[in-house]
Amino acid sequence: MREADAVVVGAGAGLSTAAGFTYSGERFLQHFADFINKYGFTDMYSAGFYPFPTEEEKWAYWSRHIYYNRYVPTPKPVYDNLLKLLKDKDYFVITTNVDHQFQKAGFDKQRLFYTQGDYGLFQCAKPCHQKNYDNEETVRKMIAAQVETRHGTSLQENNCYYGRVTSPASRSMPS
Repeated sequence: MREADAVVVGAGAGLSTAAGFTYSGERFLQHFADFINKYGFTDMYSAGFYPFPTEEEKWAYWSRHIYYNRYVPTPKPVYDNLLKLLKDKDYFVITTNVDHQFQKAGFDKQRLFYTQGDYGLFQCAKPCHQKNYDNEETVRKMIAAQVETRHGTSLQENNCYYGRVTSPASRSMPS
């Protein structure tokens, strides 16, 4: 790699796992114990395919999944270390990772192709236009509402909406 003029990086889930984003075990138990107890989930990945009985439960799960895998920093500097190796190279990254860790580490967005999207973006469920919407504020509100709910305050009292992807975007973003 020291002699290469250009480097193409192909990265998948193993890179984020190496950085500490494990989808099972202690990390999963710490953040999803209520879902594990209720549904018997064994990991975040398979839980993502569960047919939740309500939109509220589905978005309670997914907002947490997004939060802990997109907005919380990785415990280990794997992405930072990779960028140091590539900093003086002409590089391009092709990744299936949706956790945004390449950009958070400082990789140039123009040198990234993330084939499966980005957990930080909402888009309309029905293709009415080609826009994406940043979801950080909405996801953080969903997380806060869940914390308040566990302490006796209802979701309705918090005026928090756990709806389809289209609804938060269409209600909070300009068209």
